[in-house]
Amino acid sequence: MEYTGTDLNYLHVCPRKLWLFRHGIRQERENDLVQLGVLLGEQSFSREKKEIAIGEAGVLDWADFKDGVIHETKHGKAPGEGDEAQVRYYLFYLNMHGIRANRAVIHYPKKRETTTVEWNENSFRQVEEDLQACKTVLAGPIPAATRRPYCRHCAYEEMCFI
Repeated sequence: MEYTGTDLNYLHVCPRKLWLFRHGIRQERENDLVQLGVLLGEQSFSREKKEIAIGEAGVLDWADFKDGVIHETKHGKAPGEGDEAQVRYYLFYLNMHGIRANRAVIHYPKKRETTTVEWNENSFRQVEEDLQACKTVLAGPIPAATRRPYCRHCAYEEMCFI
């Protein structure tokens, strides 16, 4: 089974969201916050070539391949494990396909902050563990709904709690 950066992000954010998403329940298209994120991505860093597809793994917001740096722009107000897992997977995917990528920069325009994720042996192990965890979640029954602070902004909130 081929995974995407979104899958690894959802694994860290909420295993139930990952399970629902991978079982064809796609709530994001209707969600206002998701649409705001798309708009933010389109308007940020307007000089860069954007939306670089990397196979089935996902779409890079933009990249500087000569320096081995990829970039991801996030709508959220705070860095999170899911964001880092997503770009780590992109780095993994690129390196496994012979494209040198040694760093990812995650941009949070609303806070005017960035987070850098370096590619190293530990990153490789983390991605392997995440892929195994995705496989385990997806092979089992739907995970129980667990209320988290960010659930009120989630496209799946109604499905889980109402």
